[in-house]
Amino acid sequence: MTIPEGLGLGALQGLTEFLPVSSSGHSVLARALFRIEEAPVTMEVLLHAASAVAILVFFRREIVSLLTTRRRLVLPLVVGTLPAVVIGLLFKDRLEGLFQNPTAVGIGLLFTGTVLWVSEGLASDSRSLDGVSVADGFWVGVAQAIALVPGVSRSGMTVGAGLASGLERGAAVAFAFLLGLIAIAGATALKLRKIVDLGSAGLGPLAAGFCASLVVSLAALSLLTLLVRRKRLWWFTIYCYLVGASVLLAKLAGVW
Repeated sequence: MTIPEGLGLGALQGLTEFLPVSSSGHSVLARALFRIEEAPVTMEVLLHAASAVAILVFFRREIVSLLTTRRRLVLPLVVGTLPAVVIGLLFKDRLEGLFQNPTAVGIGLLFTGTVLWVSEGLASDSRSLDGVSVADGFWVGVAQAIALVPGVSRSGMTVGAGLASGLERGAAVAFAFLLGLIAIAGATALKLRKIVDLGSAGLGPLAAGFCASLVVSLAALSLLTLLVRRKRLWWFTIYCYLVGASVLLAKLAGVW
């Protein structure tokens, strides 16, 4: 792997992990369309670690408040983590099979686009982050579990569920990514066990990928927060519909 490839992977991870367009879906499509091999596990771990660091930096005030003024928010976060854990364990093999199926990604993107559109219409901005309940945590967690399917965006589902639950726009984004931090950290920890050679991807590309992912992740978080606050989440509906429909049309045309 070269340094430009590391930079490209890092930038792609940073964009698609945080913008509501599905990082897993884009990974499946890239491999199917361009015959791209999966990134080395070491690179995957570092890219996800960069995503986690980006959340830590961007939401540092909210994270610190979990230890002080917002300790009651810990229980909704714990409850919100459980659905993805349960679904992931029960349907692990079936979910892994979908990562070889571009058609599933196309359907997932269309579903994501619909959720983004509907959640904008349901948003009422009635409760702050301090008002997040255990029930809110559960339903946002269910949305996160659905996003285990490639093509279904985790950020789109969780932010959308928060908006539909009545959370203020900033609160919906913050809670979604606090929950996402737990998920990303857990996935990264699981992949650590699969690392055989720390230098398998080359130290230069690894460093380039980490830095690119961190910088682009912070920029993507800023952009998403801005668009959600300005009621522009539906912009990503257009992208998801265009890509999802194109994937399904390509399937009908026999591209894959």
